[in-house]
Amino acid sequence: MTGNAIVEKLRVALSGPVDSECKVVYILAESRKLLETYPPDPVLFTLKLYCHWALHVDLSHQKTTLPFLERVDKYVAGYLVGNQDITEDYRMLRELVLLDTFRQQFKQFLQHYDLPTVICDEDPRWHEFLKHYAGVIEDGSLSCKTEAPSLKLIDEVVFTKGRALETSQSFYLPFALAWTIVLRDGKNLTFEVKASAPDGNEMISNVITLH
Repeated sequence: MTGNAIVEKLRVALSGPVDSECKVVYILAESRKLLETYPPDPVLFTLKLYCHWALHVDLSHQKTTLPFLERVDKYVAGYLVGNQDITEDYRMLRELVLLDTFRQQFKQFLQHYDLPTVICDEDPRWHEFLKHYAGVIEDGSLSCKTEAPSLKLIDEVVFTKGRALETSQSFYLPFALAWTIVLRDGKNLTFEVKASAPDGNEMISNVITLH
């Protein structure tokens, strides 16, 4: 299948509301085909991560995963010795938990192929998309791993969907995001992260456990 054929399929799929899990899976599957066959430079890591998670396909290609895993490795090093880079740690969490980077990269991807971007432009459309995306990943996980000498402490990062959050509150993401960071010493560092917007101000909170 040519890139043009995939683009036209996406154009049709995006011309109407994305209001079911089936539509979310289809759109992200076709998007992943373009990302894999015609990889952009630089790599749209966050977009690829969420596409792969919806399809339950783990990320293991070093070019794709290494920059992210190096950030996590640095985060773990700071956490274990109590010398964290708060600004960088918050930036990393914000990119993944608030999903604004996912949204921005998805729009960038659609614009590149001159596809409709309304799903990213309008909050109601985006929130509808996220609601059904949450259903897609309900029972799946995503593993990010690679073998690289630059990683000193971690072997793997596994993402799973955490508990659903109360609809009465204003959340950037309708579910918590659970991480399990597999360490090379056999221990796991796990934390559940959620992002809310009390009084219009974003707030990221997390619970961390080392075991």
